[in-house]
Amino acid sequence: MMKHKELRLAIVFFGGVSLAVYQHGINREILNLVRASKLYHRDDRDGDSTAATLHAHYPDEPERSTGDVYYRFLEAVGQHLDLRVIVDVISGASAGAMNGVALSRALAHDLSLAPLTNMWLAEADIAALLDPEARARRWSKWIFWPLVGPLLARLKREGLIIGRIDPELRERASLFLRSRWFKPPLDGRRLATLILDGLTVMERPGAAGESLLPSGTRLDLLVTVTDFRGLDRSIFIHDPPMLTEREHRRPLHFQLSRDRGGHLRSDFDFDSLPSLAFAARASASYPGAFPPAQLREMDELLAARHRPWPARARFLQHNFGSYSEQRKDPEEAVLVDGSILDNKPIIATLEAIRAQSAFREVDRRLIFIDPHSQRDRPAPGTGVPGFFATLRGALSDLPRTDPTYKELADVSRYNKQVRRLKQAICYARPQVARLIDQATEGRFRGSFTISDLRHWRLSSTNALAATPVVYDSFMRTLVLEGLDFLVALIVGACGFPRESAAEHYVQEVVELWAKQQGILLADSYKAAEDAYENVDMPGFAKMVIDFGVVYKKRRLNFVLHEINDLYGSGDSQAETVQAAEDLDLINIQIHKLIDALSMYDDPGFLSEPAVAMCRKLFAPMTASRAVDAGQFVAGRSADLTALVRRLGIECDLAGKNDDADALLSSALLQNLESHSRAAILTGYLGYFYWDVILHPVVSALALETGPIEEILVDRISPDDAPSLAAPGNTRMLLGGTFAGFGGFLNRATRENDYLWGRLHAVERLFDILASTLPVAVRGAIDFRALKKEGFQRVIEEETERLRRIPELVKEIRSAIAAL
Repeated sequence: MMKHKELRLAIVFFGGVSLAVYQHGINREILNLVRASKLYHRDDRDGDSTAATLHAHYPDEPERSTGDVYYRFLEAVGQHLDLRVIVDVISGASAGAMNGVALSRALAHDLSLAPLTNMWLAEADIAALLDPEARARRWSKWIFWPLVGPLLARLKREGLIIGRIDPELRERASLFLRSRWFKPPLDGRRLATLILDGLTVMERPGAAGESLLPSGTRLDLLVTVTDFRGLDRSIFIHDPPMLTEREHRRPLHFQLSRDRGGHLRSDFDFDSLPSLAFAARASASYPGAFPPAQLREMDELLAARHRPWPARARFLQHNFGSYSEQRKDPEEAVLVDGSILDNKPIIATLEAIRAQSAFREVDRRLIFIDPHSQRDRPAPGTGVPGFFATLRGALSDLPRTDPTYKELADVSRYNKQVRRLKQAICYARPQVARLIDQATEGRFRGSFTISDLRHWRLSSTNALAATPVVYDSFMRTLVLEGLDFLVALIVGACGFPRESAAEHYVQEVVELWAKQQGILLADSYKAAEDAYENVDMPGFAKMVIDFGVVYKKRRLNFVLHEINDLYGSGDSQAETVQAAEDLDLINIQIHKLIDALSMYDDPGFLSEPAVAMCRKLFAPMTASRAVDAGQFVAGRSADLTALVRRLGIECDLAGKNDDADALLSSALLQNLESHSRAAILTGYLGYFYWDVILHPVVSALALETGPIEEILVDRISPDDAPSLAAPGNTRMLLGGTFAGFGGFLNRATRENDYLWGRLHAVERLFDILASTLPVAVRGAIDFRALKKEGFQRVIEEETERLRRIPELVKEIRSAIAAL
């Protein structure tokens, strides 16, 4: 069995107004690559590459597709490395959000983006998007007729228009300039209609159960919008103890999860299309061009079509639940362009990445798609800007074009800390192994029972207890983690808003109760001398056993980390193959244990009596801020104790420990060769020591429950694809002209940008694929030839469609032939 590797891609779409057409071209290639990966890894693959064409499996694709080139690449690599390509996180702002929504739906249910191409080219037109009430009539502002020509000529001289000013551009510019002023001229409902129709036309029979996501994975989509009115947020400080600030960022989150059996829970299915369309419409509400978005607009659109919105309640609960918590109506939310506050949602993407986990060795990439070329950006002036230049820069240009320096610098620091973390693990392995060897008297290297393993796990902290300055403080940290989870359960069961005064009071009460019960101690956390069962453990340890879900996730993810480091470590090829097969089986079982812990992400698993107990006990306390937490605990201690006991039984995290013990004491693990078995058991039994070493950095990196991985950053932009230069070394993309609206003025511009999007994506995706390979494998593959064939496939497919730019197609065809 050869080495397995996953290339996990997180895609970030920046806002770009009409340059969204360029991003659509890139989407076509990302989809083709992921589809090729799925076909290569399908169960019925017989090794016959002649049948492995995208067209054979997807009749809507051309007979000669770039997907076939990606497939042949995977076949060539497959002689040395089993590489799988997965997209599991997507985010987007403004125009980028529309592309993020479309790509997510295609990946979620294995749908084609080809039906959207004609819609982009034909419908992303100013004449189609103008509000009928705003549209200029024949004699509207007739005085501007003779001025349009000179104005366009002036804009061309100043670089705001690139390329030929054809009759279509002149007519569209005249229409736009003579249409309504001082109110948004573009039709928000028309935009929502186009998005909804585009997502609908992607549908195909039988697609509901299909997905490009492998079993056991999920896809996260994050769409940025700006809540014009915002919501109040409570912040606890010193004096005054609480203040309220207003938050206007509102990321909309959609998710597809595919369990081990292949069953889907999807926010991208047909029932969810109005939710997706509304999110894209809201994020793309460019200020001054489109009116703000409100839910009633989508409701009215659907009512006019007699079309239901089955997923409406789920969408509102998931994304506007905080409105209900503050007794506000989501119907009244006014949403505007997501790029106002978060035009480049890299940080939100990083947070989503850290919650993902991979099956085997993973190469994690964050790819941001920036349609703006550095060559197209004006050099900073040397003089003091005037009044209007300053105003425009402050209100629009600077927030939208501010560079991603801070976010990318944060990623760089993150990767540096991850590398150091991995070095710390490497350096500490021998010491931790010796501690576990001493604690088990070497028996973990031989045969043992599940009872032995449980005893070793429960007493594994004892060696460090002799160093109380470390042991006591860290044990207190774990107890507080358990108390935090307990508080989250109670707050969720009571329906209290997050970060509210009610949550603050519950936290205070629970911690006071824990001190009273001898769970949250001020000094020594005395270790259990000879524990074999949970009942033998002191109260503070039982809190970790019953509610330490975060600690348990960290421990299992660390065991996965240790397993992934073992692949290919056998002395012989036969030994390596057998070890890899056994490690795969253990890996899968540990992933199942981690998946089982996901039930605790939401308090919905609690029974109705448990929820009723929470509400009965805590609702009266939060009804008035005058209630004293100390008096509350003193008067309700027995009730609190009974509630904690009930919640601990319903969580049954002790049972999850037993499941892990059963796996790691099974014949599957005990039959591993000694090195691998010792490494896995050292990671599991010795995790308390590992956590002492790793926890400060893990917490700072927000990796409490996720894998320890670097996140490499790649960009796709016009500046990163040098193989094919624009004819005459002119500007490649034209949609950024006319203040970003250039693509809405004529189809030729849209065709130009779409074509370059596909070509640039072919080049950059092969660059990224090359960089994930070992050096020896990379040298055996002719990437120049693969890129050339990919370029040829794009031109073959698109020549008939792109009839407005025949000269460009001809020149690019010649440039490809010369490669």
